[in-house]
Amino acid sequence: MLRPNAFAKVAGPAAILLAVGWTIWLWPAHFLWVYPASGALFLWFSWSGEREVKYIFLFLVTAAGFILPKLSPEGGSLFLMAGAIAEVLCLWLLFYALSRFESSRAAARYRLAEEEGQAAERVRGLEDELARYRLHLDSTLARIRDKGALSAAMHDMGSASAPDEVKARLETLLRKYFPGAAVELRSGAPRDFADHWVAERKIPLLVRNSDADTRFSRGQFAAGERSFMALPLYLFGNLVGFVRASAPEPDRFKAEDLRGAELACTLAGVSMENIYLYEKVRELAIKDGLTGLYTHRAFQGRVEEEILRAARSKVPFSVIMADIDHFKSYNDNFGHQAGDTVLKAVAEVFSRGVRDIDFACRYGGEEFALVITGAGRQQAAAVAEGLRAALEARAFNFGGRPSRVTASFGVAEFPADGAAASQLVRASDERLYRAKEGGRNKVVAQ
Repeated sequence: MLRPNAFAKVAGPAAILLAVGWTIWLWPAHFLWVYPASGALFLWFSWSGEREVKYIFLFLVTAAGFILPKLSPEGGSLFLMAGAIAEVLCLWLLFYALSRFESSRAAARYRLAEEEGQAAERVRGLEDELARYRLHLDSTLARIRDKGALSAAMHDMGSASAPDEVKARLETLLRKYFPGAAVELRSGAPRDFADHWVAERKIPLLVRNSDADTRFSRGQFAAGERSFMALPLYLFGNLVGFVRASAPEPDRFKAEDLRGAELACTLAGVSMENIYLYEKVRELAIKDGLTGLYTHRAFQGRVEEEILRAARSKVPFSVIMADIDHFKSYNDNFGHQAGDTVLKAVAEVFSRGVRDIDFACRYGGEEFALVITGAGRQQAAAVAEGLRAALEARAFNFGGRPSRVTASFGVAEFPADGAAASQLVRASDERLYRAKEGGRNKVVAQ
């Protein structure tokens, strides 16, 4: 609502009062009809909202209602006085009603303003809360993205097939996780103060600001190393290396960064352990634990491969079956440890006496089998003879008693003696049996 100015606040009611008074002065006989027009004053005050002067005008109007009837031509008749009093009371009632209305309206405006203020405060609170929520959401989404990328990188590192590949992927992961930082992976023994600190305490090291860290002197750090991390790299519980990250600005790395890097190093160690264990299991599946030669199962696979290769290239290969002569006597006379020593020695002679492209295995018990690639029966027989002579020439000593070890050999050629693996083994085994019957320590190829 538009409010009148300061002049109008006084001039308006004064004009109304003067107009009423002037009219009563002109027609005093019509006082009872003109005097009620004074109620326009209170309507004015109700409209203008003026409070300071309306009580003065109320006093003036009341005084006029009691004084002017006495000055009228009728000389203050009882009827005129009663009418004037009634009109004064009505004007007071109008004043009271308008004042109550104005007060209730002011109270309503105050309550509305108070509610608007509270609503505005709630809106500001909600806006602040929304801003904090958005900030938290953005931060959470950023962490989710970072952790998602970290999880994908760790999964990629876990899929590596060699220890060196795991180390390379670990370095790549940390460089990606800490952009702008220098990342280094060191293998072997500790080299400097940080490596020694980590090795002695077996916990990671975090230096937020090398200038303010009281544990180390500033001279121990390289130029440009203000923030620093060093973490141990373990393999089967043994310390095998260190992972280091440094940055030129202080407070570059925080505790949560150290935890993430430690998790990556732990996963790298587990990945390398898995690779070593897998290779060990794989080796145990195809290698004999005592002699280190391939197993019977590996021999069967190799013979099948050689059959396919020889069938394509039309180049023969040979199978040699060998059996240690009187092996049971070594166990009976000198104990099973002596028997194991003989098996290891024979395996060593056989593995050294063939080419890298050939194949030697422990077929079972004291029996051995060899695959001589690209060689016919006569060439394989010559190889077997060399193995027999080398084994016979080797001296043994069991419990202070010198001894000799010999073996018998049977040779079969693909495809002349058999077109299948079972046929080749049977043929070479039959010739081995003939060598045994013929006095042992022999090679039979026919």
